[in-house]
Amino acid sequence: MKIKDFKLKYQHVLIVCAGVLLISYFLVYIADLRNLFGLRDLYSHLYVPLLWEIIFTERGPIEMFQWLFLGLLLIFSAYMCGILRERGRKKEAMFWIIFSIAGMFMLMEDAGNIRHILLREKFSFPWVMLQSLETLYFVLLAAIPFFAVIKYGKYIKKSKATVILLIFGFLFYGSAAFISGPADLTNINYHIGNTMYRLTVRLGDEELEQIYEETDKILARDATNGHMDVRYRFKDYLIEESLELLGATMLLAAAISYLQFIQKDSKN
Repeated sequence: MKIKDFKLKYQHVLIVCAGVLLISYFLVYIADLRNLFGLRDLYSHLYVPLLWEIIFTERGPIEMFQWLFLGLLLIFSAYMCGILRERGRKKEAMFWIIFSIAGMFMLMEDAGNIRHILLREKFSFPWVMLQSLETLYFVLLAAIPFFAVIKYGKYIKKSKATVILLIFGFLFYGSAAFISGPADLTNINYHIGNTMYRLTVRLGDEELEQIYEETDKILARDATNGHMDVRYRFKDYLIEESLELLGATMLLAAAISYLQFIQKDSKN
């Protein structure tokens, strides 16, 4: 197939996401867990000497893919809005322009940590109030695409692939928002982090648990890190960033699937 014959499909986005995550998990397994070829030596000098910390941390490779996908979601949604308006399909156009706006705010949050600026840097709230306010922030952010679904969702339901992908997008982002905010008020996040801790120790070599313990001692001495130990970092980075990338992938794939749908519809 020639390059000029290539046409972007929503399946391509799913494949890219799956490839990025599987490669990342594989690298974590062979480096962090098994230390094949002595790969740990490459980053053993770091403050947190764990490859998954490097890959899944904020502004790391996985989050950069989120930014890319959210930016493309913004662009594709706005592009579809223009096409649909030209064809007189204003209700469908409204759905996608709202999603474009949602993509813009989601990108701003992911890239700029707006909630941290608003709630953490400017004020010093008690822990429970802080988590409650962050939950409210996520609810308000989610209200934008939810409004599009409630008000105009019936106009795009003919594309089954789009509907399914949107559902998965909401589920993944909803799960990420839950463990990022309200779950911190319960012991759920402790169980998530502890499960990952024990699982990786079981799958890893004899030195891995020692690395975790030494890293926790270093983190405990440094108050600037917010007392995020290895268990919490599993939740906050590896798990949460994976969910957010999956959510961004599904929403972008949904937009591309609808673009395929209206292109095919115009030919019939």
